[in-house]
Amino acid sequence: MVNKPPQLFARRANPAWVPRRSDHVSPGGEQRYRSLLENMPICMFVADLTVTPAVILDVNRRAELVYGYAAAELVGNPAARLVPEQSSASVQNILQRVQQGETVTTETTHRHRDGTTFPVRMIATLDPANHGHMIATVEDITAERQRRSEAQAIDAERLRIAHEIHDSVAQSLGTLRLKSALWSHLAETDPPAMRNAMDDLRNALAAAIADVRRVIFALRPLELDAGLFPALEQMVADFGAQYRLDARLDVSGSPDCVPASHQLPVFRIIQEGLHNVGLHARASLALVHLSVDPAGGVALSLRDDGRGLDPGAAVHPGHFGLRQMRERILDIGGQMDIRSAIGRGTELLITLPPVAKEVDDVTG
Repeated sequence: MVNKPPQLFARRANPAWVPRRSDHVSPGGEQRYRSLLENMPICMFVADLTVTPAVILDVNRRAELVYGYAAAELVGNPAARLVPEQSSASVQNILQRVQQGETVTTETTHRHRDGTTFPVRMIATLDPANHGHMIATVEDITAERQRRSEAQAIDAERLRIAHEIHDSVAQSLGTLRLKSALWSHLAETDPPAMRNAMDDLRNALAAAIADVRRVIFALRPLELDAGLFPALEQMVADFGAQYRLDARLDVSGSPDCVPASHQLPVFRIIQEGLHNVGLHARASLALVHLSVDPAGGVALSLRDDGRGLDPGAAVHPGHFGLRQMRERILDIGGQMDIRSAIGRGTELLITLPPVAKEVDDVTG
């Protein structure tokens, strides 16, 4: 622990942080400037770079609210206490670059007082009045990351569906077009063979129709306005009817406990899981179990009685759907495990952590 320096924001006073009198700022103007910084809706820190590890000199009120510490608990302590172990190397790199006079803008991960982590955008630079100090602004970008993740998921789904159309519907129709010339010839030269060709045509059309319906199922948005659970019930029922198998949904816990930021990912994860069952499993039964705890954590199981797979091969580039699911789950801090064996069906076990409560805007 080092001696605490003079504090810098509205409840503190340090002329290094406010315009100097020589800059033609009145005493009242200095106070207003300090008050503005103190009440900015973004976290602000000042750190001492002349000691190792770098020590926090001061924070504003927003930082107290976001991180969950009182200023007195941070001032004089290492800045590293706000950073999880896995981000310590990147933060050290930021400090070194700032010491060399660089203004650094980066995205990294920080840690709340309760140990939960969250993504941030950090801008750090030297204090122009004291080059031994670093001034940093930190913005919680959890919501922004969620929007990015959803946009990326939409792009990935569009690409997947384009592949589906190309690999199934387009190829089936192309094959029919090529065969049509042969069928025209058989109609004139070999009527019995033409009857067999017509049977082939009916089978090919039935397969093409099934492909189109599968793509429509993957595209069709089911409204979540009526609630997540009713939307899931409808989706599972439609899936069972579409693929002519026994599809069931079992839910435990309150729908009100599912965080708003988890609802669309949960819906898409289940949709993708069912799509994989319909496309690959050759199953007669698909069970979806969703459990929600009071804190908002979600546990999800998708199980089928199909042909199974090698879990080690599930991350192979050919298994695009499972890879996309895993990436979506990891993006929101969750985990996915695959339990399967050839001929014994497959179960996906997915857990999503509770979401930290949003920090209210600074008041008073």
